[in-house]
Amino acid sequence: MSKIFPLNFSSQKTLKITTRGRRTGRPHTVKVWFGVDEKGRIFVSSVKDRDWVKNILVNPEVLVTIKDVTVRMKVVEVESREDIEVIKKLWKKKYGLTAMIMRMPRKDGVSFELKELESHD
Repeated sequence: MSKIFPLNFSSQKTLKITTRGRRTGRPHTVKVWFGVDEKGRIFVSSVKDRDWVKNILVNPEVLVTIKDVTVRMKVVEVESREDIEVIKKLWKKKYGLTAMIMRMPRKDGVSFELKELESHD
């Protein structure tokens, strides 16, 4: 599990992700579903036409807030079929029927892993 977020953070339904506007540079914050696998990796998913997704594709450095703890992170697009299957299982377990109805993560969507930024201390 993550050492940077509070204990039991994965039980939260959503996290806040703050991106930088690709045109304006202004902060843009949204609440999104997330899942954490057995390795402690944090994943988010959405459809590709959301502004926050478009912002990430231009600038992958974001702020992630869970339970009032905010951490600067890097977003990396998930491309492996294996990881997509992991995400599907996480969503089904955590969000149940709602995830199935919304078909999350979607075939026409995109999934990302949130990674801690390297410290340069």
